[in-house]
Amino acid sequence: MIKTILVDDEDIIREGLSNFIDWPALGLELVGQASNGREAVELVKIMAPEVIVTDVKMPMMSGIELLALAKDQKPDCVVIMISSYDEFEYAQQSLNLGAFAYLLKPIDTDKLIQLLKEAVLKIQKARSGEKILNTYRDVLEQTQRKILDNKIKLMALGGKVDTLNEAETQYLGQFTKFCVASVNTESPRYHEESFMEEMGIHLEEWKNGHGVAADIKQFQNQDRMTVFCIMEKGDMTIQFCKLLTIYSRYYIKAVLGISDIVESVRELSAAYRQSLEAVEYRFFTDRSLICYSTVREEIQSSFKDMPDWNRNLEKSMKHGGECEIKTFTDDFLSYVYQAKPSPVIIRTAVSAILLETIRTLRTAGGKPEDLFLSVSDTITAVLNESNPALMARKLREILLSASVYISRLEKLRPNSVVQKARKYIEENYWNPDLRLDDVAGYVYINASYFSSVFSKEMGISFGDYLTKVRIEKAMDLLKNTHMKIYEIADLVGYQNPSWFNVAFKRYTGQKPGDFRK
Repeated sequence: MIKTILVDDEDIIREGLSNFIDWPALGLELVGQASNGREAVELVKIMAPEVIVTDVKMPMMSGIELLALAKDQKPDCVVIMISSYDEFEYAQQSLNLGAFAYLLKPIDTDKLIQLLKEAVLKIQKARSGEKILNTYRDVLEQTQRKILDNKIKLMALGGKVDTLNEAETQYLGQFTKFCVASVNTESPRYHEESFMEEMGIHLEEWKNGHGVAADIKQFQNQDRMTVFCIMEKGDMTIQFCKLLTIYSRYYIKAVLGISDIVESVRELSAAYRQSLEAVEYRFFTDRSLICYSTVREEIQSSFKDMPDWNRNLEKSMKHGGECEIKTFTDDFLSYVYQAKPSPVIIRTAVSAILLETIRTLRTAGGKPEDLFLSVSDTITAVLNESNPALMARKLREILLSASVYISRLEKLRPNSVVQKARKYIEENYWNPDLRLDDVAGYVYINASYFSSVFSKEMGISFGDYLTKVRIEKAMDLLKNTHMKIYEIADLVGYQNPSWFNVAFKRYTGQKPGDFRK
């Protein structure tokens, strides 16, 4: 369907044309109406119509001016001019500016319908042109590539991807091995965008130079780590990761965590978590390339003769208190003094407890950075203690802080979070700059999680709820005050009255002025 708008300052003409002409039968969708040129300009910006039927003489902005602005924004739009003036000057101006036709009032509807048919034919022919088709294919290909990249990123980050279309499935099906590499660096010279760009160029050159049948997707996670998803059908993954390490060494303190090789794109999420765990173990190794399989084997070897300290850790933090956590750390310290394991094994055990603490925080919906300025510095500070007693004391402090934080999160479960958010929205809806991030920050959870919780609890999105609050407040003001419409728009958070009009009509089905009558 071709988007169309009607512009005329006479309501009866707009309503007549709107109701009399069978727009869908002509292949047209009437997406908006305006009573003057300024309203029409806003409609053009919002709806991007391909056909405009407009009067010439109107208040605030003439049809001639509208024609010029519309052609400037969308050169290929078809504009049919309607006028009561049979003057050569108006017709000449319109045609010179690119009007499709000039029709005199009273309107001959049969002639207008014929002109609309011709306009539709012109647009359809333009759409089928080879140049436009080629451009469309290029844009479509780029869009599909971006969509696939986003799906791969979402799968790696543990998000839900409902379906892969046939082309995506066929493309990914050619690869038999998948691996994730996460790069972390704390160098002050490090600049994420330039790093990603340079690494991408080097790796693409290497891949092409060696004839490697592979694809490499790269992105940044929420911790600003650079993540590479490697998909291939040969045996070059390890060589590729070694090359990645060589390039990473240019950046001070760069550490590369490599996942196991998995056989399906659906396993990317597990591989991504493995790569992060490998990076986290940088605290007790000086290697710049850490493979998850090696770390796992080392940890299992270290814990071979040790109790499973992590078994009751989550329970102690979530449901216990100071007494339970003290018992946990006392038991750990008692074992250390009795068994006297090597310092390496002690530090390995403490590292595992701290990493499990961080995982428990994340599972509870928390963010470790809310407790620690730097997770790595916190863990390093514990591991660097000179004796087990000091290490256990610091460990106890961290576990207690985590327990208190988790208890606070338990009290901020979805229902109370949403109620608090609703109150904040209802007190701040007047602020035109109110955003989802602001409300999420107010209730102390990340924006993505807040958006999901809010939509699930309320049954509508944050944006729709904010619009609902604003429009219902405007409805009350329209009915119970004599304030001007633009004043009400400003009071409920719309700096642009035209946007307010569009939002109000979309919500109520009426214009503000009609609603007030």
